[in-house]
Amino acid sequence: MSKKTPKVSVIMAEYNTRRCDLENSIKSILEQSFQDFEFIIVDDCGKNDLDAINKNFNDKRIKIIKNVRNKGLEYSLNRAIKSAKADFLVRMDTDDIAKPARIRKLYSYITRHPEFAVVGSRAVEFTDNVEIGVLGRCGEKTAKELVYEHAFVHPSVIMKKSAVVDVGGYVDYYKRAEDFALWCELLLKGYRLYVINDILLKYRVNPEDYDKRRLKNRIGEIRARLHYYPKLKAPFLCYFVIVKSIFSGLFPIKFVRLYRKNIVVRRNK
Repeated sequence: MSKKTPKVSVIMAEYNTRRCDLENSIKSILEQSFQDFEFIIVDDCGKNDLDAINKNFNDKRIKIIKNVRNKGLEYSLNRAIKSAKADFLVRMDTDDIAKPARIRKLYSYITRHPEFAVVGSRAVEFTDNVEIGVLGRCGEKTAKELVYEHAFVHPSVIMKKSAVVDVGGYVDYYKRAEDFALWCELLLKGYRLYVINDILLKYRVNPEDYDKRRLKNRIGEIRARLHYYPKLKAPFLCYFVIVKSIFSGLFPIKFVRLYRKNIVVRRNK
């Protein structure tokens, strides 16, 4: 007798996450009010023993896939997508916390609104136990929204697997902008994207994460914007987003941290 196909595949790629954060993230998925899912975690050859962690949870919905060597986020997510059995994919990052009704609300919305290929939610940005502000703006994510930096919070989304496969999945050419590139590819193929108003995710930003915002780590984002802006017919003023990204990458990290905190707070006033 064949096993029943799950309605949702939760996909996660793990590499050197702080163990307590990883375990809390996994726990928040396993304790969802919506239970009909498989949970695919790709081990990208980091320091955590995922087999031991999996054994502690003892949940048959968890499926660990191991890369032969460290291959990066894009490769790992594509591998999870290829392995996924469900028609819908829920993204989850290894240090974020999903609120208990997250999958239920996302699945309900995308199945009631089949015109959308991707549905995201808003998210609370936090550092340890301090909440900084709310990320995301509800409504349809058009080309204009994307080029003006009003895209999804990447780990907040549910996606139709067929649409993601249709555009080729994640591209590893745009490091740290793999999500932006995916949204652009979907729009260019005529798919529609939407963010609901519910806040369904706690999105963690640790102080050390700001090191990733240096210029050398922004090259993928800059390259992606230069590639997709003309395709999306972005207005000239949007190119100042690229200029801002370059200057932000040159500023001392403490100023970038302060700027981002003020932006998040100001957007929610």
